[in-house]
Amino acid sequence: METSIPVHARGIDYSLPTCGQTQCNSHGTCEPPEGGGTNLVCKCDLGYRGEFCENTVNGELSLPLTISVVAVIVGLLILAFIVAKLRQRQKQNRKLKAADVYC
Repeated sequence: METSIPVHARGIDYSLPTCGQTQCNSHGTCEPPEGGGTNLVCKCDLGYRGEFCENTVNGELSLPLTISVVAVIVGLLILAFIVAKLRQRQKQNRKLKAADVYC
């Protein structure tokens, strides 16, 4: 029994992954090198870099950015705590002064 191979338009099987999907991690397209040659090179999409478009441009910024955001949040929480304590003291001082006036 013989299996038949489907015939595609112009001999292209569109179900197969493209070079950009396999070699360039779906973040670029394959192009011939500028100086000529047989090996295709990746031309990365905006925001990606590396030989195979494996690195993001902002990848190096993710840890410092996260630490900065956490530091700002912690700073705001500390500031809010200090402001709340100061208001509580002011309120207590007003009550004591009001109590002294009536005595």
